[in-house]
Amino acid sequence: MQRKAKSIALCAVLVALTAVFGAIPYAFLIPVLLAAVTTDFKTSFVVSTFFGIVSLLYSLMGGSVVAVAFVANPWIPIVGRILVGPAARGAYVLVNKAIKKEGKLKSVLPRTVGAAVGSLANTLIVVSLLVLFAPNAGLEETTVVVYVPIMLISGAIEFAVNVLCVPPIALAVDKVRTRNGG
Repeated sequence: MQRKAKSIALCAVLVALTAVFGAIPYAFLIPVLLAAVTTDFKTSFVVSTFFGIVSLLYSLMGGSVVAVAFVANPWIPIVGRILVGPAARGAYVLVNKAIKKEGKLKSVLPRTVGAAVGSLANTLIVVSLLVLFAPNAGLEETTVVVYVPIMLISGAIEFAVNVLCVPPIALAVDKVRTRNGG
């Protein structure tokens, strides 16, 4: 019972961090990716779903091309973001199972690959959905299609931030969880 309470508490913390990080450019995926590489599939899915909702809510306050497209097509940020956590979790699990020998490689590589796949999934899925279903949404003469290079550059920056930040934070989270028995 105590382990379940700790899992629920960690999920709640990650959901809260998602709400805060949702306003931080280039770092907004960190809580979702942490959920993917430190918890289970269900928690990862919950945090990803919340991330989609947060993305939509922040879009209601913003004035960017992407915000306009998200408001016009509210399912895009939700569906696109829901898939991020499971994609990252799946990559993490596959790489973790593939590495048989315990050590630094087994502790770092799965988390790094999970963060990389989650970050790529976020960019590729959301940009693809925007281009397919909202290509003409935008502000004045700047539409989603015109904005694609900027979204891809932002995605590359997010990728770097996630790959550099998520693994060491995840290792610290796992160390604390192991030390505290859960």
